[in-house]
Amino acid sequence: MSLFSKIFGTKDNSKRQEYVHYVLSDSKNVYYLKKMKKTIVMFPDRINTNAHAEAKTKHVYTKKFRSLFEFWKYITKSKKWYVEYQAGTIENLEKHIEILAPFIVQATNKLRREMEFSEKEIYSIAGWDNLLFRYKDKSELVLKESQKLKAYCANCGSERLGFIQRYPKSICHECLPKVTDKNGRSVEFFNSHIGGYGCQGYYSETNQQEKYELDVCYIDDKEFVAEEARFGGIVINLKEKP
Repeated sequence: MSLFSKIFGTKDNSKRQEYVHYVLSDSKNVYYLKKMKKTIVMFPDRINTNAHAEAKTKHVYTKKFRSLFEFWKYITKSKKWYVEYQAGTIENLEKHIEILAPFIVQATNKLRREMEFSEKEIYSIAGWDNLLFRYKDKSELVLKESQKLKAYCANCGSERLGFIQRYPKSICHECLPKVTDKNGRSVEFFNSHIGGYGCQGYYSETNQQEKYELDVCYIDDKEFVAEEARFGGIVINLKEKP
């Protein structure tokens, strides 16, 4: 389910699903952000009835801005702005991508540097980055800005080589040798199958003979989790806080 939708039951056993979306428009250098809420009523127990038998769209509010910078400042004012305003829920963003590109880069780089988002929220952040990749043919500016997206090591905080969108909380290669068990003994991880999947830990310098049976590992007082990477190999990510 989208972060911007919810389903709730009613007395007549029907189910209502709400979707929130926004429309960004402009007129004579004035910008408007309109919030809309669409409610769809579904009747799962009725036979031969359109499941989406009733759909209503309600105008919630309209905000006025004197510039796109003012618009961007408004939608990013909260700490979890990328959850409240997902890129896919705002219509017409692509029309203003050349002006918005530097703002997007600065904002999402800051999020990745601070690493205060959850694993589920990674996709909301990536949605904003993907606007730059999707519309980089708009201008040379958008192309250049997309190349400024950064990722940082979850341990030492250094800038990573290349943009790592899928694993923004992973550690760099320089920090891999620092991984230990809870008692400070060095451990390393490998794929458990030749096809590049599975994850198995071993104590270092045992020629992969002495197994480390946990996926949780440590660097000093930081807790990490080792897992198989999507296309093979191993990735070690900062452990999610409870």
